[in-house]
Amino acid sequence: MAVLNNIEPKEVFHFFEEICSIPHGSQNLQKISDYLVSFAKERGIEVSVDQHLNVIMKAPGTAGYEDKDPIILQGHMDMVAVKNPDSDIDLVNDGLRVKTDGEYVWADGTSLGGDDGIAVAYILALLDSKEIPHPPLEIVITTDEEIGMVGAALLDLSGLKSKQMINIDNEEEGVFITSCAGGAGFRSELPVKREEKTGVKCKVSVSGLLGGHSGEMIDKGRGNANIICCRVLHEMLDGVAFNIISVDGGSADNAIPSECTSYIMVDEKDIDKAISSIKSSFDNIKGELELKDPGLVISIVKEGNEKISCMDDKTTRDLLNMVEIMPDGVQVMSAAIEGLVETSLNMGMITTLEDKVYVVQAIRSSVDSAKEALKRKIMDIAEMFGCKVLVAGEYPGWKFRQHSKLRDHMVEVYKKLYGKEPKLEAIHAGLECGILSNKIDDLDCISIGPDMQDIHSAKEKLSVQSTARVWEYLKAVLA
Repeated sequence: MAVLNNIEPKEVFHFFEEICSIPHGSQNLQKISDYLVSFAKERGIEVSVDQHLNVIMKAPGTAGYEDKDPIILQGHMDMVAVKNPDSDIDLVNDGLRVKTDGEYVWADGTSLGGDDGIAVAYILALLDSKEIPHPPLEIVITTDEEIGMVGAALLDLSGLKSKQMINIDNEEEGVFITSCAGGAGFRSELPVKREEKTGVKCKVSVSGLLGGHSGEMIDKGRGNANIICCRVLHEMLDGVAFNIISVDGGSADNAIPSECTSYIMVDEKDIDKAISSIKSSFDNIKGELELKDPGLVISIVKEGNEKISCMDDKTTRDLLNMVEIMPDGVQVMSAAIEGLVETSLNMGMITTLEDKVYVVQAIRSSVDSAKEALKRKIMDIAEMFGCKVLVAGEYPGWKFRQHSKLRDHMVEVYKKLYGKEPKLEAIHAGLECGILSNKIDDLDCISIGPDMQDIHSAKEKLSVQSTARVWEYLKAVLA
């Protein structure tokens, strides 16, 4: 049963709800890609799909616009698929449970994927209409943007004619993004040696944090659950004999992790000391985050006496030492643009396997040399602990364009509609504009979008009224 039928713009929210009904987390995109191809074929729209599931559509201009210059509309089909621990949704196979109160749209217990499902919904509503005037449209919908802009990097755009592109992957209405940071994903693989240990198996959990997008929220001082969990364990090492069984936290390198869980084996005589140490660490960290991330919860639960395979003493200490000395968060603020983060990184994921632990970070910088220097630092630290290192999903920044015909046009339309000028901003987050600008000579592009809150988290919300205003604005720009 459709939930969003009665909110405006109905044509946009109809397609948004259809998109939400199809699982489309990164690397799980066959169904959503097939849906987009079927949508185009059913309407006689020229469409192509590549081996990476990227979709390109081409639609002629409407009456009177046939000979106008074409324009690219661009977004990505994948979402950061995360859920609350108590949610029973299978994000690989189930659609989202969309909710609305008429003011916002959200998903029950999971992220919503407004980033970037709303872009796809706008595009489909445009293509489905026979009444909205527009020039020839070249539609580019990419895959796996959220894990390093993989689809955009592999996409062949040689068949496109346009030199202008509107990217719809911004989360603040009235703000036009004109440049962005470059970045890379960084994975350190720590080798694990294990041995059988007997003692009390305990579960140490960190939860209740806000999380959020590691580009837009990295300067807000929010707690990183992976780092907090390892800090708590590291502080316990001084007076408690224990070994780590596993540490697992985070769901994406570009999302600040809100939860992390570790299983440890504690010597029975040290259980009271362990509980006391956890409480002391919690009190200290809670105080540090009181004004920035007040929901922190740290718990330790005894799960019984067992004999189990644990990381040996050296691996336990190496993992905690490495996480402790790895830099994280804001490294440098921009000297050129007040309030803009220049260089940062985020420890988005820790994943434990039998013979290794993956520590995954997202590096961002608007200065290439600073990005390279940070990569070297991370690599040096990782290699000190015997890690194998993989750098993946590297993407370029998007440089500000001094003269932009598209920007001038979009600013003028905005002023006519709203009687004020939009904000022109650079962002610390990554956008596909950098990659796509490298593939099309002299590409003139702008990024826009409606208001969203807490993207990449289960608290994500999309503003209904902002979605409607951006829809009217987009139509006016095309007209």
